[in-house]
Amino acid sequence: MRKLFAPYPILIVVMFFCSCKPLKTAINNQFPPLSTIDQQYASIERNLVEISDFEPHVGINIDKDIVLKYLPTEIKNEAESIDDENIIIQNIEPKVSLDRQGILIEADFSILVPKNDVEIKILNESAKIKIPKESIEIKGYLNGLTAVSTKSDSLYLRSAVNSLKVKSIKFTKKTKLPKETLAKLISPILKNYIENLNGAFFKKPTVIYTGWGETYKVSLKKIFKDPNTEVTADSLTATRFIKKSCIRIKSDGISVMIELMKDKPIMDRLTTPAITHKTDPELTKIFNTFNEKYDSTWISIFEPINIKHLAVTNISKLEISNILNETLSKQIVLKQNFIIPEATFNEKLEVKKADIDCQKVRTDFNYPNFNGDNCDWNCMHTIKIGICPVCKRVRVEDPICAATRKACRIRVEAERVAWQIARETARIAHQVENEAKVGACNIWRETTGILALGRFKGDVSGSGKATINFTSFNFNSDLSEIMLKYSGGVDAKLRANLELKPIDLGNIFFCFTNYDKKTSSNINVDIPEVTSKISITPRQEGEDLFLNIKVDKVRYNASINPSPLHSLLLDPEFQLKCPISNLLNLVTVGVGAGNFLDMVKLAPEHELLLLGKVSGSYGIDAIEIPFKPITFKINGEKKKSLIFWNNKSFQFAYFKP
Repeated sequence: MRKLFAPYPILIVVMFFCSCKPLKTAINNQFPPLSTIDQQYASIERNLVEISDFEPHVGINIDKDIVLKYLPTEIKNEAESIDDENIIIQNIEPKVSLDRQGILIEADFSILVPKNDVEIKILNESAKIKIPKESIEIKGYLNGLTAVSTKSDSLYLRSAVNSLKVKSIKFTKKTKLPKETLAKLISPILKNYIENLNGAFFKKPTVIYTGWGETYKVSLKKIFKDPNTEVTADSLTATRFIKKSCIRIKSDGISVMIELMKDKPIMDRLTTPAITHKTDPELTKIFNTFNEKYDSTWISIFEPINIKHLAVTNISKLEISNILNETLSKQIVLKQNFIIPEATFNEKLEVKKADIDCQKVRTDFNYPNFNGDNCDWNCMHTIKIGICPVCKRVRVEDPICAATRKACRIRVEAERVAWQIARETARIAHQVENEAKVGACNIWRETTGILALGRFKGDVSGSGKATINFTSFNFNSDLSEIMLKYSGGVDAKLRANLELKPIDLGNIFFCFTNYDKKTSSNINVDIPEVTSKISITPRQEGEDLFLNIKVDKVRYNASINPSPLHSLLLDPEFQLKCPISNLLNLVTVGVGAGNFLDMVKLAPEHELLLLGKVSGSYGIDAIEIPFKPITFKINGEKKKSLIFWNNKSFQFAYFKP
């Protein structure tokens, strides 16, 4: 148990009862009346120093209704929760008012000093006296001041009681102690209570969370929403610290302007002006000067304060611009897979009649050579004349063999004559056939100016990856435009399946048989850096606000060498199988390709693909920078704001009901 001691100058021999009126006066003399004018004046002087060289980025206004709703309750709760066994709070009813740079506190109270033995020491400690057990009820009112400070993205309201006045004192029974003794007993109890109360206020201030720091969080994943886009970038987080703040308190609320800085401040540069005794007119004069300067500074950066707002946080567009430029200052690489749509064709290959020489329809005469039997065998043989060993050897022709040989020769000669007759007959027939072919070809050629020799069929398609390198994001000061520097590239593969199929006389003038060719080509294109100025469009979706940046598509033109068509024309198998190659000037491939394309009617985009000329564009979905509403918190109670895109600032406002 805490014992309270009060010095007692002399031992009182005669005890008497004192009336309450002189006792009140004795106690009140221990608590001089509070004058806040000097504190208010000093606060205005300090804030005038701040605002003289001030570039605010955040502007906050808290309507008086919030202060009047929450602050008295906090004061009452803390005042009645002080755990002091020497005093019991029976009732305290705070009243709060806002004045020129001051939040003034006045609270009626009723407290009870419980029955207890209080020991009093004599100054020389040679004797002691005890107050008998009895209760004392004290009524009066407290005076104090609430200070406003900023820390991070919150406002802190710290109250302090500086004075009190006793209105009445009641005892449960008459006391015999003199008023001086009672005053010296009661005053320390009241002072101890005030000290404990101020300590509680300091530890647990009223906190108003304004949430401006949340606005600076930028997520690249939320900026680039396309799930098919691969984002590569260094992660950067912009941080801001309070460089200095300027606070104004007047009858309709509390207003704060904050200047931010990137680096954490090392020390507080401010010095507190010396407090001098000021009068009320002097306070009014300096407050009017400060109020005018404050309003002009506010209106130069933010929209005017709206009386419909209970709480509002304004953030200058210039500072948001700086934050975004800082956050997006490193290179950002976007990669996208893309498809070159399949192009299919099945067209006739046609030539001009002047390009057809009908004599070429003639075929060479070809007849099997005569292959008769060989009748040139030898019929001579040797015979013996006389009796050996003195016999003679004589060679003579065998008549039977000779007759057989002669018959063979007669037969073979007959066969040769028959072959000659057949060959000549065939030659004449072949010549007639050739003449008929030439005649038919001439008739066919003269019938029309264009001759179809075959069909050119195929398909061309591709796929790859496109890249965009953002090297610079530069938002202007009012967030209406952005300068983007970016370059691009394409890495793709083009695939082609080509087929030549002769028709009519195409097997003579086009290809002897069907011919097909498959090709695969790589495409690599670097696109130089582009600088583009783009308008920024705000878009509201539900509670959120998005800054929409639509980047123009990146166009590219790529050439592939060899192209699908060139690969076909240069193929030795094509030149062997297809006499149409004789009509093409393949000494210069480009000319040959042109001559070939003159023979078919393809869509222009198909021709370009076959020639290896790939054009296209790629890009990304609109870049969207999201801003979510701030949720104000007053001692933990949440109040969600609405977002407004104003001319000068982003505004997050919570309206009066």
